[in-house]
Amino acid sequence: MKQLNLRVKSYILLGVLFIACSAFREANAAASYSSGDGLKNKKPHTEIASKEELRTDIVNYSTKYLGRNYHSGGKTPSGFDCSGFTGFVLGNFDINVSSSSSSQIFDGKYKPLSQVEPGDLIFFARTPKGRIFHVAMVKENTSEGIIVIHSTCSNGVIETNISKDEYWAPKIVEARDVINE
Repeated sequence: MKQLNLRVKSYILLGVLFIACSAFREANAAASYSSGDGLKNKKPHTEIASKEELRTDIVNYSTKYLGRNYHSGGKTPSGFDCSGFTGFVLGNFDINVSSSSSSQIFDGKYKPLSQVEPGDLIFFARTPKGRIFHVAMVKENTSEGIIVIHSTCSNGVIETNISKDEYWAPKIVEARDVINE
């Protein structure tokens, strides 16, 4: 009987240790910063001093994924498509957008290209009234042009000056502000 009690106590102790370890692992994972493994690095809006700081944080976070592979329909760091990339990055700051580029164009509010800011989205179509096929996130808007970060079929996540790019410049349709809405 003594041996049975010892065995029961051992199982109880193992169960308690298992629960404690699981709780520690969950707390540690929630506090972790993403290193490209898909863990979210959220900064609650209450901790962000201004929309400008939020925009800077979003763009800085997006650059962590430069060089990631393209994957059609991809929405995680293991492979992004264009809208999967913008949705993933914005979602880490509790800004939810639709799942495809053709539907993200209805998110937020219209913004003239001359006024785009970091974190705004720019949409592309093959013809002026054609279907939206691509979305990119503004990194910066300077006198040298609009630099975006986006996931492309041919190169994965890259930066491009779309104002000077022969392929992208003629395909720009409009920009949307999904941050200040």
